[in-house]
Amino acid sequence: MSAAEITERIGEASPLVMARVAGGLWLLCIVAGIGGFIAGSPLIVANDAAATARNILANESLFRLGFAADLISGLSYLGATVFLYYVLKPVSKSLSLLAAFFGLAGVAIGGIAWVSHLAPLVLLHGDQYLNAFTTTQLQAMSTIALKLQMQVFSIGMVFFGVQCFVIGYLILRSTFLPRILGILLGIGGLSYVIVCFANFLLPLLGARLTPFIFAAAFIGEGSLAVWLLVKGVNVQRWKEEARAAEGS
Repeated sequence: MSAAEITERIGEASPLVMARVAGGLWLLCIVAGIGGFIAGSPLIVANDAAATARNILANESLFRLGFAADLISGLSYLGATVFLYYVLKPVSKSLSLLAAFFGLAGVAIGGIAWVSHLAPLVLLHGDQYLNAFTTTQLQAMSTIALKLQMQVFSIGMVFFGVQCFVIGYLILRSTFLPRILGILLGIGGLSYVIVCFANFLLPLLGARLTPFIFAAAFIGEGSLAVWLLVKGVNVQRWKEEARAAEGS
């Protein structure tokens, strides 16, 4: 089945089904993302390349599990972005498309970060073609790869933040979803953007803000994901908005 046929099938699904699938995928994205963080972050020792390398080699399965969880999180978010586009299209097709664009761009940038997650395993295994480098140099390059991964991921988070803010605005304008969900998600999206820029411009301030910012984002994303999965949308009002959009 081609991509166009898959897209057409999604567009023909009922709004309730689309909303619940979007909620389920977004919830999976959150759970997998947290799982990837829990699996990978304890292995990284700040400013100690040798200790980080030892941890990764001693817990290689856990490190690979973190990569797999991040990959699942990204693919789930990709699916949630597609379904949310169709759910919110009756409110504003152009803004829904804009939100989808930022979501897809964020996933693409995040994909680069996830691939670089595997670089330390390549560098630290000490294959023959790497004999030109010393162990210390390989450990340093491995740490650089991990730091670059975080920098690239932060760029992707800016796109995710903008997407969440636009989706929050669309929900606020809609009649088929509670407006409080849009407010919470909009705050969460704006929080992502603020903390990412703070990390680039004022790293110390960004580090202090990160726990609070991600808590706000978690509340916004989690509330919407659970609501969509459990409640879906008000189908009658969704259809009314869809007919109004078609007639305008």
